[in-house]
Amino acid sequence: MSTNQETDSTKKTSIPFSQRHKWKLFFAKAIFSLGTLVVFYGAYLDWQIRSKMDGQIWRLPAEVYSRIESVRLQDNLTLNDVTQLLLNNDYRQTSFVAAPGDFKIENDTIVLLRRSFPFPDKMEPQRVIRLRFSDEKLTVIEDLVNQVTIDEFRLAPKLVAMLQSDNEERLAIPLQNYPRLLIDTLILTEDRRFYAHQGVSLISIARAMISNIRAGQTVQGGSTLTQQLVKNLFLTNERSITRKINEALMAIMLDLRYDKNTILETYLNEIYLGQNGDTQIHGFELASHFFFGRPVREISLDQIALLVGMVKGPSLYNPWRNPTNAKERRNVVLGLMLEHKMIDQELFDLLSQRPLGVQEKGSVTRPYPAFIQTLQAELRQNLGENKSSSLLGARIFTTLDVKQQAYAEQAVVDATQKLQLKVKNPHLQSAMVIANYQKGEIRAIVGGLQTQYAGFNRAFMAKRQIGSLVKPSIYLTALSDPDRFRLNSPINNQPITINIKGSPPWQPKNYDRKYSGSVLLMDALTRSLNIPTVNIGMKVGLTKVIETQQAMGWDQVSIPKVPAMLLGSYSISPYDVTKLFQVIANNGGKIPLSTINTITDRKGEVIYQHQTEPEQVVPSQAAVQTLYAMQQVVERGTARSLQNNFANLHLAGKTGTTNDARDTWYVGIDGENVATVWLGRDNNGETGLTGASGALEIYKNYLQRAEVSPLELKKVDEIKWVGINSYGSWNCYSPVRNIPVWVNKGQDFCASSTIDPTILLSPPRKTPAPVEDAKPAG
Repeated sequence: MSTNQETDSTKKTSIPFSQRHKWKLFFAKAIFSLGTLVVFYGAYLDWQIRSKMDGQIWRLPAEVYSRIESVRLQDNLTLNDVTQLLLNNDYRQTSFVAAPGDFKIENDTIVLLRRSFPFPDKMEPQRVIRLRFSDEKLTVIEDLVNQVTIDEFRLAPKLVAMLQSDNEERLAIPLQNYPRLLIDTLILTEDRRFYAHQGVSLISIARAMISNIRAGQTVQGGSTLTQQLVKNLFLTNERSITRKINEALMAIMLDLRYDKNTILETYLNEIYLGQNGDTQIHGFELASHFFFGRPVREISLDQIALLVGMVKGPSLYNPWRNPTNAKERRNVVLGLMLEHKMIDQELFDLLSQRPLGVQEKGSVTRPYPAFIQTLQAELRQNLGENKSSSLLGARIFTTLDVKQQAYAEQAVVDATQKLQLKVKNPHLQSAMVIANYQKGEIRAIVGGLQTQYAGFNRAFMAKRQIGSLVKPSIYLTALSDPDRFRLNSPINNQPITINIKGSPPWQPKNYDRKYSGSVLLMDALTRSLNIPTVNIGMKVGLTKVIETQQAMGWDQVSIPKVPAMLLGSYSISPYDVTKLFQVIANNGGKIPLSTINTITDRKGEVIYQHQTEPEQVVPSQAAVQTLYAMQQVVERGTARSLQNNFANLHLAGKTGTTNDARDTWYVGIDGENVATVWLGRDNNGETGLTGASGALEIYKNYLQRAEVSPLELKKVDEIKWVGINSYGSWNCYSPVRNIPVWVNKGQDFCASSTIDPTILLSPPRKTPAPVEDAKPAG
């Protein structure tokens, strides 16, 4: 009986034990599964963090800079020249030099703090430079840091654009390049325990709540900088518990895996601070350029306070859209700085009364649209369509001369508007290209009257009939055969008829409908006569003319092989026109035109370099003779109106006018640059102007603004200066003018020279005057 009772008792107690065991096992499995899930989820979050932080955090845009300029003793710059050069490169004239980019003028001295910059060849630190002037000329350059005199120094180029990536723009710089005051103000405002917490701070949340209650408004956030960085880099702005949990977990992981300075640098370069159209502005460095037009290390304390204040709400405190809100928020930040003794009451009163000091909206992104469009086309051509990966964060050093660009823009706008009023035609448009012909570098491009509008780029995209601009290439082709053609060769100038198979006979006419028996070859170009040009072209042969034009840069131009092509019956863009005249100006040496000088990656390694070594594509002797004939165009031909004010420059040029005056052209060449100007109507309508009364007026306006060097014909082997009389016959004794002649076979042109009868009144000379001693006319 007792045994059965014990058995029953055992059964009664064993059942509860088994159930408890099952529950324990269930909870253990659940905890294990949950723990495994948490571990895997944590690993997933950690992978997300590491994959971005250890790799390419951002798809950085390429930074586009203007031409690198130098201050050199050899250039004999005046005090005003240097002052203007500094202002053009965004330096600031101040009474006290305190920050990079500051300069002051005292009597005949300029002291400046030159910015540091990673030039293509090396990084150069900031330096204190003193410039001494005597009689208004720069005589001494002193490096006050190294206490030495130097011959020259380079200025950091101007940031003119950024090629976008993923609709974001950003300038990522190292932590050490950020002002300490900005970092301290940011930490004070956004996360006072940044260096103490582990990614999330309950104390900061509590302190923020108390501060906000006391202030009666939100003056301080509860999220740490680490949490804000996580939200910007990895998460969305969705307001949900899930996002906040993920934000906290990832902030803790980020803080465990990376040091505080890495997190801070990433935050400073990542934080969203505004919108420019469809493009987001990220990071304090870009925001500083965007709002103030200068690097963040050069902005003032009140501007720092504004940027830090905008972190709380970039849209609400946008200084362009909501200036009142922005100023109030800036002063709240200044108040925090006063409260924590970063500034005193006097400085607070001064700074809080200042205007916001922001620049005109949007000026950092596309100030030179026509130039940037041409640059982008060149990048596609040289680097291929898949260039984006190789250009992430690259620095593109361009050939843009900011001063020349300004002159060109002002000339196009001012002169075209005057011509619109003169001919009562409001639809006139114009474009201009300026290139340094010795380097093939584009200095300026103007695509139309709306110089800041990134629309149709007439300088690069518009293809218009070139008319008489084609003539110098035809004369050059002829002069390349010195046995048949020289500058004083007589060319028939009588009406002609050319029979064309399958087409009606062609009867070209001179523009003025005037003719003569013959005319000197150079005078035919000087006066832009059509009949002699056609005669020369037909004698040389259309094939030879086209081959010469293609060799000079028109290899991508469709040139019809018909006689009318000799008078420019086909269409070319101003950019392509400039290619051909670059070769003429450079003594037959072709250098492909380029807007790019150098491209470096973020490490400073050169990944592309424009080559400036010329390729001799036409005889230099023919080129220099053609250039001389183009000087005659200015001295006595269709562009002679330039002589009124610019005779001392000995310029070369060529006018061009198409049928019914639909297109007017001018190409001008000075001692450094070739400038191509087109003026016409987008609808191809009549302008009522010629090359001399239309496009040339824009070039004149440009010359009045620009600092142009005189054109001097260079010495070329086998070119001698020989005298001729008014009929073009050789006359070494009393020439009317002297012309360059290709002495290709050692000819003695003076042996057959005409003798002036007045010579007989003087003692006879045993030998004629040496040919090489004769001087070019003008």
